[in-house]
Amino acid sequence: MLKDIILEKWKEAYKNKDENLKSAYSMVKAKILVEEKSGKYTLPLTDDVVVAIITKEVKELKETQTFYKPEDQMYADINVKIAALSEYLPKQMTAEEVKEVIARLLTQETNKGKLIGLTVKEVGNRYDKSKIAQLVNEVVNG
Repeated sequence: MLKDIILEKWKEAYKNKDENLKSAYSMVKAKILVEEKSGKYTLPLTDDVVVAIITKEVKELKETQTFYKPEDQMYADINVKIAALSEYLPKQMTAEEVKEVIARLLTQETNKGKLIGLTVKEVGNRYDKSKIAQLVNEVVNG
């Protein structure tokens, strides 16, 4: 399971005294623990839930990175964390690929709200959910 892989990577980073990787895996490990204790999911957590946690962490790291200049050491450190965690994410879809999914779903559903929901469900963690509504509007409105 993905959770076990993350825990092993954390141990490896800890033993190797790699502070960047240890920090990246620690953040994910902590969020996994929070979700396990929340009672929202049946245990053990599925890989889909762990992927969602990693996706959120990578997104937060990218947002944090915008506060630094590319020549700053912190910028480089965050890049290392993003690269390490991104290995566990599914291949991301392009906007055009998502538009194709929307066009196909449009033949089944014309209500924009429901269309957004169906698209989010089908695309999953392979595209930024916050941008799907905009793509639906583009496809529907031509």
